[in-house]
Amino acid sequence: MSDRTCIVAVGAHAADMEFSAGGVLRKHVRAGWDAHLVHMTLGEKGSATLSPEEYGAQKRREALEAARLLGATAHFLPYPDGELPATDALAGELALLLRRLQPAVIVTHWPGSIHLDHTHTHQIVVRAHFMAAIRHFALEGLPPLRGCRLYFAENWEDPTDFRPYVFVDISAVMADWEQACKAYAIGRGEGGFPYWDWYEARTRQHGIMRGVGHAQALAIDAQSQYRVQELL
Repeated sequence: MSDRTCIVAVGAHAADMEFSAGGVLRKHVRAGWDAHLVHMTLGEKGSATLSPEEYGAQKRREALEAARLLGATAHFLPYPDGELPATDALAGELALLLRRLQPAVIVTHWPGSIHLDHTHTHQIVVRAHFMAAIRHFALEGLPPLRGCRLYFAENWEDPTDFRPYVFVDISAVMADWEQACKAYAIGRGEGGFPYWDWYEARTRQHGIMRGVGHAQALAIDAQSQYRVQELL
C-alpha cells in the first residue's frame, strides 16, 4: 500500500472504466495520486471474428497498455464475460483488494444498464465498499476503509436515470486520455460502435455547459446528496 492518495476504478469489462473515467484517473495521477483499474472480466466475448480466448488475450494486452498510458495499475479478476455473479464471495474478494489499496475514491458503473455485467459490477462494488469499511469483516486483519467516496461514471450502456452530480474538468489531459482509449482496438473504431467519438463528444458537451473545454460526468447515490450545513 502506497502512502499516496489512491483512486480505484472498477469496470465490468476491460475498457469500460478507461472510456468512462479515464480522463478523471489521468488527472488524479498528474496531481500525484495512485490510480488502479480493476477489471472484473476481460470482455472476451465481444469480438465478431476472434474466439473468446484470442480476444481475451488481446484485451489483456490492450488493458495493460491503456493503464500504462494513464499511469495506473491494472488488476484482473478471473471471471467470464457475460457471466459475472453478484455474490458476497466476489464482493469479499474485491473488499480485500480495496483494503489493501485503501482508496480515497472509488469509481464504478451506474446501475441502470442494458448490460447485466455492468449492473452486477455496481452491486458488487457497493457491497464491497460496505464490507471494506466495516471493521467486523475480518478480511485478513487489514484496516477498514475510512472516508472513501463512491462515484458512478457515465457509460453509454448505463443510461437509465443517470444524473450527473460532479463534473471533472479533464481538458488538460485529453491527449493522454485519447491515447489510452485508442490502446484498445474498439477505441480506434475497429468494433461496431464509435466508442471514442461518443465519449469525446459527451465530455465536450459537458464542458460547454460547465464553461470548460472537456468534462467527465459522475453521479452519486441519491442518499449521498443530502448535506447538513449551518448556513448556505
